Amino acid sequence: MKICGACVRELPDGSYRDEQRARRQSIRRCEECVASGNQLVLMKKGRTRSEEDDCPICQLPLPLDQKQSSFRECCMKRVCKGCELAAGKCGMWDCPFCRASVTDESQALAMIRKRVDAGDPVAIYFLGNRYRFGRNGLEKDVTRAVELYERAAELGVLEAHYNLGVLYANGADVEKDTSKAIRHYEAAAMSGHNFARHNLGCREYNTGKYDLALQHWMISAKLGDEGSLNYVKRLFMAGLATKADYAAALRGYQNAIKEMSSPDRDEAKALGFMKIKEMVRAAEVAEHLLRANVEAAIDASLAERQALHAR
Repeated sequence: MKICGACVRELPDGSYRDEQRARRQSIRRCEECVASGNQLVLMKKGRTRSEEDDCPICQLPLPLDQKQSSFRECCMKRVCKGCELAAGKCGMWDCPFCRASVTDESQALAMIRKRVDAGDPVAIYFLGNRYRFGRNGLEKDVTRAVELYERAAELGVLEAHYNLGVLYANGADVEKDTSKAIRHYEAAAMSGHNFARHNLGCREYNTGKYDLALQHWMISAKLGDEGSLNYVKRLFMAGLATKADYAAALRGYQNAIKEMSSPDRDEAKALGFMKIKEMVRAAEVAEHLLRANVEAAIDASLAERQALHAR
């Protein structure tokens, strides 16, 4: 029994031509779907970003450039720099979502492990990142990272699917496995992950399937990926895409960028990452000085009371 990638029905092998039977599930089609020209499920799903990609404060889609947002270990949330800056203007330089104080690396790792023990999928994925790149005082351990990614992917974390796709596709730190890479890319793409969708387009292009590559890149461009838009333009210049295709991709890209924009985000981007970081550090120093002054005042008051009592 094999599953058709268009109608998602489980059908006997006799329902497929030899050519279709040899293809992977996502692009395999039964005789009925070939005759009726049904589109692939892979192309039907993932045309909008997941709600998990929204900033938890302003509820706008997060910028694709991760430098324009920051991940918070205290609450396992990624917050856009616009909301971070807006909170800072009100004098709140702690976590803008849960108001937890800024922690050092050892405290952050302890927070992550606590959430992992509780079964938090995002924490499991994030700990995998720490092992993959050897951060937060951990030694690099890609095998452990893959185990955590697989666990997080099973729990529905799109970034875990995407990272597994990258690892298996490149084969640098793990054994190269193209079928696994495609499977993880497809799982992420069908849930709205733009970079996974872009990479699928690249794979189809490299095998000469320009029509499928165009479809992937148009979807990704409409999710806000500039690289995919440039590839659609390249296909248009080469005569492999129509003017209407490029115009549709451009309109979709512009709409996606507009959805990801806000006055606070524009201001934060204009200030730059380092400037905001300096402001956070200045706020931390001021908070430490305030605490030190308060503690000194309390100690002085206690000493004065003790002296008066002694008299």
